[in-house]
Amino acid sequence: MIDLLAVCAHPDDLEVCAGGIFAKAKREGCTTGLVIMTRGESGGYAEQSTREAEAEKAASVLGLDYFAMLDFPDAGVEFGQTAIKALIPHLRTCAPRYVLTLHEDDYHPDHVAVSRITKAACFTAGLKKHSQDGTDWHYEAVLYFSADRRTNKRRPDVYVDISDVLDVKEAACSAHRSQNILPYAMQMAKEYGVCAGCDWAEGLYLEQSITLDSITGLIRKQF
Repeated sequence: MIDLLAVCAHPDDLEVCAGGIFAKAKREGCTTGLVIMTRGESGGYAEQSTREAEAEKAASVLGLDYFAMLDFPDAGVEFGQTAIKALIPHLRTCAPRYVLTLHEDDYHPDHVAVSRITKAACFTAGLKKHSQDGTDWHYEAVLYFSADRRTNKRRPDVYVDISDVLDVKEAACSAHRSQNILPYAMQMAKEYGVCAGCDWAEGLYLEQSITLDSITGLIRKQF
């Protein structure tokens, strides 16, 4: 069982948005994983093989216990049964307690689609027909992170201080050398830190059905 599983659209989404959270969780003894829906072939001028190698290096930096890249087209991910069904086996294999994914209000259409795909797949994967060994799986919460504040004007519901693992976040972001994401990731973490009253932070958004008190208690316990 994986404690935290991220589902992202592209290589580097996790590192920019929640690399510190995952590094912090790993340091506290949690198991972590990542499923990337595309291979990043449309990002910048890098070849697909370069994006794949960078993603694998970043996964190693974060010490992920589970890592998978699917084959949906970069800049062409669509919400639908094909994508939902492709994600379900990974959810059942990992049986995560908490699933983290992109916010539906992000600018990139792939982020919007993956957000919807993840939420639908989490529900469907819990149905007994998808159990391969007769066991049940029900996640405790789906949490969201945002990569683009141009379209998502809402502030995060929860901030996590990542100051003590900033070096890991920097190294994971730097693994994506072809994309030069480090300056943007650091700027966002610094701004969130100001909001959180610490040096560096990352933010999470909650579903309406999840109370702030319940998830804050979890974060304080785990991180």
